[in-house]
Amino acid sequence: MSERANDKKTLRNIVIFSLVVLSCGWIGRLVDMKAGTDDNGSLGMLIWIVSPLLTMVILRSFMGDGWKDFGIKPSLKGNSFAYMASILFFPILAAIMIVIGHQLKWLDAANLSSSFLAAFGMALIPSFIKNMFEEFAWRGYLAPRLYSMGSNRLFFHSCVGLVWGAWHIPYTFTIMHTTESLITFIPRMLIGVIALSVVLGEIWIMTRSVWPALIMHTIGNSVLDTLFLGNYLVVPDAYEYLVMPTSGVIPIAFTALAGLWLYRRNTKPNTPSRSA
Repeated sequence: MSERANDKKTLRNIVIFSLVVLSCGWIGRLVDMKAGTDDNGSLGMLIWIVSPLLTMVILRSFMGDGWKDFGIKPSLKGNSFAYMASILFFPILAAIMIVIGHQLKWLDAANLSSSFLAAFGMALIPSFIKNMFEEFAWRGYLAPRLYSMGSNRLFFHSCVGLVWGAWHIPYTFTIMHTTESLITFIPRMLIGVIALSVVLGEIWIMTRSVWPALIMHTIGNSVLDTLFLGNYLVVPDAYEYLVMPTSGVIPIAFTALAGLWLYRRNTKPNTPSRSA
């Protein structure tokens, strides 16, 4: 197959993948409305979570994408920095948010105690399982397929982030808990997800493996969800837009700076680009 024909097939499959994942959440919400349920663990939410992974399997197995760039190998050799960044990124982000938020009275950390560590540990396995469905789709399919077309790096990170962020919209208030209006929350949330996609995408480029992103996503959910949804950190409604995960101005700024630093680091001359 010629390179042009292969690019057309890849683009076709990317469009199919994007349309399916952007539809599945709304289909899930419709199922939940018909069933009269709207809680975590609903049938609609299951459709929403599982559909991207199933779509990826179909496209790779039966529609010509193949599995070569799936990134199932951990690629540990020579990638200690990438794995350390994946492990430490969200704990460092949480520490920055706590220090700044506490100093400026944007959040109350009075409930933070040693019990957080146990709660964090208990969240790891469920988060890991849930994020396999996400990361095997986003960094296991959409990122490598876009990258294979030779797109500008920041453009392809932004495309991944935009699709990934829009995928969250149907269940935004089920999983993110905010008192803010959709009109202001969703655009900022999308910006936050795009910034995070730059970080995850650059780490994927360093390793060509899905595992660092899966580790980072798992630790991030376990740290931040436990802190905020477990009420270890309490944020007044007036300051949600500043410090809440993904949508807060502070975490978005830190994530964007980290992503741009990784991008510049990875695009320096003589920076090796590893294969799976």
